[in-house]
Amino acid sequence: MPREVDADQRLADIAEATVQVARTMGAHAVTIRSVAGELGGSTTLVTNYLPTRAALILNALDHGRDRWRGERDAALAAAAPGDRLRILLDWSLSSTSDDPVLRTLILEIVANASVEPVMREALQHESVEFQAFLEQAAAESGFADPHSAAQLAYLLVRGAYIATIEDSEHWSEAHVRGLVHAAIDALPRAVDAGHHRTT
Repeated sequence: MPREVDADQRLADIAEATVQVARTMGAHAVTIRSVAGELGGSTTLVTNYLPTRAALILNALDHGRDRWRGERDAALAAAAPGDRLRILLDWSLSSTSDDPVLRTLILEIVANASVEPVMREALQHESVEFQAFLEQAAAESGFADPHSAAQLAYLLVRGAYIATIEDSEHWSEAHVRGLVHAAIDALPRAVDAGHHRTT
């Protein structure tokens, strides 16, 4: 009788192997064959669960997203209302664990979205969700135009991901965070929400 395989654990193992391949060889090197090799098995070890490269990358990001959501929710729960956008931006611009590698996989989705409908749909869904969180945080932080503040924040964060991958020494987290906060803090507030400003 064949041994039962825990599907959730296998998907988690595949996600970990995908991240490892991206870390050591680059996001472009993530293929079903390379991930199967990282796992020490044949390609069927992967294709039984994830039949395409797009599914492979999205699986890795799904597992990363589960951790991100927990971190994000914990950070926002501890923030004063007037500081919600600042805290959300700090969380978005911080790198822990595999964050830099996962961001390269996000850029891989961006690069292939025009020809991969599954990737395009996932990218659009994630984009809408993130902008909604930014807008809610901007409203709670007392910005006069939360929608515009959220859109600017979104562009700054996405641009920061690209810049830090291009030149991580110049675009350090502290440098990027300072620039993003300066741009957002310059926006008008409807009320004094007790937000924190750097001097």
